[in-house]
Amino acid sequence: MPNYLEYQKSVAAEFKAYEKRVRNLIDDSHWGEDGRYKEIILMNYLKRVLPKNLSVGTGFVRNKTEITSQIDIIIYDNSFPVLFSEGDFVVATPENVIGIVEVKTKVKAIELCATIEKSNKNGAIITENSDALIFNGIFSFNSNNNPDLYIRNMENHDFTPLLRRKHWNQITPPALFSCVNHIALGQRYFLKLWAAGQNPNDIESPHYSIYNMQDGLAFSYFLSNIQDFVIWKSKGYTSKSLPGDLVSFYYPLPEGKESHLVKRILLEQNQNI
Repeated sequence: MPNYLEYQKSVAAEFKAYEKRVRNLIDDSHWGEDGRYKEIILMNYLKRVLPKNLSVGTGFVRNKTEITSQIDIIIYDNSFPVLFSEGDFVVATPENVIGIVEVKTKVKAIELCATIEKSNKNGAIITENSDALIFNGIFSFNSNNNPDLYIRNMENHDFTPLLRRKHWNQITPPALFSCVNHIALGQRYFLKLWAAGQNPNDIESPHYSIYNMQDGLAFSYFLSNIQDFVIWKSKGYTSKSLPGDLVSFYYPLPEGKESHLVKRILLEQNQNI
């Protein structure tokens, strides 16, 4: 029988090994380049595991008169022409984009919400506040060890702009389709956005769930969610309808990640579950 859990643990170990290898060779005056190298580590991994009709690059997305800030990683459909491509650098259009990822060496608790807002803005430009769903992620190689610091800052942040509806009868506010929906904070902490009705516990209010994952699985669950999202975009599967072996491969915890829940952070202010 394949041991998918050990395989996914090895993915996280691989990322940390690459990180340490470079840190051992450069001094702190060049750690800006170390940050760029982390983008390359993630980019190369995605190039290996994503379908061949998808490419991974860095650059910008132009939507009519608007353009994003520079995005660390753009996952795009290469069967549709980009505006510009040179090596890994691209200027893409919304029609190309499957997902975007902001890569960080370490996101401090006081920086997390600003990083989320930056990625939210890029997502809104790409989708033009429509119901076009993209993967929007933040991947941080390291984090503070205390999740309460991140939780406190997120609970004090005003996420209510994400809940504005264009029409009173909209089920899901448009911004929830393009805002940050997956975050890896180091190897341990994984955050997932649940829009209304999506949570496995049937909690109706949109919220982030933060999970304390074991053995570095925050990395692998983040990456598995990218692959799951790509399958959903191309085949229409949901995580509940994926072939059983893929579910076991992507999400190998037999008890499920909900057993590792730390807190749910409601996007409405001053409410807690």
